[in-house]
Amino acid sequence: MNLLEPFVFFASVVLCFIAAAIGSHYTEKSVDSWYPSLNKPAFTPPDWVFPVVWSVLYFLMGISLATVLTTGTHEQIGLPVSLFALQLLLNMAWSYIFFGQKNPIGGFVTVALLWFTVAFTTLSFASVAFEAGLMLVPYLLWVSFALILNWGIVRANHRIKPVSQYPAFPRNNSTPLPH
Repeated sequence: MNLLEPFVFFASVVLCFIAAAIGSHYTEKSVDSWYPSLNKPAFTPPDWVFPVVWSVLYFLMGISLATVLTTGTHEQIGLPVSLFALQLLLNMAWSYIFFGQKNPIGGFVTVALLWFTVAFTTLSFASVAFEAGLMLVPYLLWVSFALILNWGIVRANHRIKPVSQYPAFPRNNSTPLPH
């Protein structure tokens, strides 16, 4: 065992919980005021579920990152660690956009990007250390659920305009279109 391994595991978990704290900063500002005012799908979990699940997921993410860092060679870990950093940034960005900016549509776009990034991170981690990829599967499943939940919130709170209300599709058919 390398003497640096315990430090790498500790630092990796701390890094993930720092990202969690940054995301929580934006979430806390809206979770008691704006978020309760939203219409939510019937399958929305109780509020207490989110911090419990996220705590477990951030811990697993940190252990997974440390496993890749301590198992893989320098050549093997470049892409996986870059993808991990990107997904961590997108994770924080989602909290900022959805809760901080009170923008469910922007949050949906962000969580969709997050889903793809987590999927690619999971696959790239598994290519270095199978168990590291396996530890990210619950995260991918939760982000899948978050994607569906976010879309449900968008649908329940935003009226989608009919095409005829957009300037490119005028309702008045007497105006000729330019050639």
